[in-house]
Amino acid sequence: MEFPATLSVLFVLVTQTYCSPIASDGSTHTTANILEFYPDSKGDGLNIIWAHAANSQVKVNSALADDTMMIEADVSPEANTGIPIMAHPPHNTSDITLAEWIQQITTTKKGMKVDFKYIDVVPASLQIIKQLADKIHQPMWYNADIVHGPNSPKQPVDPDAFISYINEGFPNAVLSLGWTTAWSSDAEIQLYTWTMIFDMLNYTFPCSQPVTYPVRAVWASTSWDKWVWMLGLRDDFSISVWSSSNDDVDIGGLVTLRQYGDIARIYYDLPDSQMNDFKDALQNAPDVIIEPDTPRWDKALWESTDSVENGDYVFLSTKGVGIFGGHRRASIRSKQQYKPMPDEAISISGRVQFVFRAGQSTYEVNDGVEIYIRSSDIIDGVRIYIGSNGDMRLESALSETESATGQLGPSDCYSFEVSDSGDDTAIVVNVTPVKCSDGTGVLPVNTDPVVLSLQLPYANDAFYISITKSGDNIDVLLEDVILPSSSCLSSINTMTIIVMCLFAMGQGSIV
Repeated sequence: MEFPATLSVLFVLVTQTYCSPIASDGSTHTTANILEFYPDSKGDGLNIIWAHAANSQVKVNSALADDTMMIEADVSPEANTGIPIMAHPPHNTSDITLAEWIQQITTTKKGMKVDFKYIDVVPASLQIIKQLADKIHQPMWYNADIVHGPNSPKQPVDPDAFISYINEGFPNAVLSLGWTTAWSSDAEIQLYTWTMIFDMLNYTFPCSQPVTYPVRAVWASTSWDKWVWMLGLRDDFSISVWSSSNDDVDIGGLVTLRQYGDIARIYYDLPDSQMNDFKDALQNAPDVIIEPDTPRWDKALWESTDSVENGDYVFLSTKGVGIFGGHRRASIRSKQQYKPMPDEAISISGRVQFVFRAGQSTYEVNDGVEIYIRSSDIIDGVRIYIGSNGDMRLESALSETESATGQLGPSDCYSFEVSDSGDDTAIVVNVTPVKCSDGTGVLPVNTDPVVLSLQLPYANDAFYISITKSGDNIDVLLEDVILPSSSCLSSINTMTIIVMCLFAMGQGSIV
């Protein structure tokens, strides 16, 4: 594969480009944080009270009269007229229209969650909402299942059309965007995969509105860590846990989600029996103890560059990072520079998981991840390539003849460690096929590590560490990426780093 000496990809801290600006139309509080809007929730999503499937006048009356905070209902086209009514498919008649439903609820402070099952009913519904905008002074959520989820043959609501209609009609709302799902105890898939997560983020990550992700409780035990990872992307992302009364929910998974997630951004719309079991389990749940000295991923140490207009994203979470899009068009780079010393090597370690695109099941040649050390403001220096087919290369950007190659057992996931001591010793790269952290993927028969080493001239300069993806056909998830911690650092952030260096003089050398 041709490898240019330098790649003109500048690393800057990106200002996110969004789907649509929020317009002013007379409504208020439609995108409000519901925990702040309802003080009785005491800042805990568990305390939000829901009325589910309020698709009839009787159910609306009941929700308006009790202590419900958020009222959810489904919008469908009326059988003969196509007028938006409150009905769940396959029903196409109702004793209450969308317009009547909104007018009645807007006489109170109760929030509204409007669930769209058909894309064709969205434009007319948004026109009604827009006409009533000056009456709406409470939270407004739009819900639709826009991408394929576990086991479901159901066609999702078209995501591009749905978001476009909202932004053109009445964008002042929280977007509740989920996956189509189907569950049975013998179903093939019993978790949300990273492909499903990335597919969802492809549509929702650029949106300016707050986004909540409806997730099915039955997969909490196998997917809670992915949901927490999503919460770490943006402060206005939340999770809405729902369930069917027939689902065999592992309550322990819900407990774990609450222990590790932000209780102010996790909501629960569960059947009474499951909610009672959940609350009982919380009473006996042990406290989670996190060792403070354990090295772990730190989002604050990285900055990103991407190309939002081309659909290339860096999903930079407090729990890890996903790189999505085209060949070398989205990347992360350490905010600080590092300088190896003869008695203290620079080391970077972590795990990579290759993520299929939706509808894809094979990788292409040169699909992989690239790690750069001794890198300046652009992707250059020394390149470590780990391919999805097991190809492995350690090479110089200045000379293609200076390289070392190896072959790993093909795997969806690899662990890696890179060590650089500067000019006196070789750069050493150790890569091992591993089981993916979520249990997906095929672990190869050959799990032996491959170690490459290469000695290259070193200019005694401080450098950045950069990571990007290679190829247009796969995306990558990076987990537990640990940067050097003991050597002194060089950074544009002068005062902060000078103080860090002074404190670290006994452990490393000032750059």
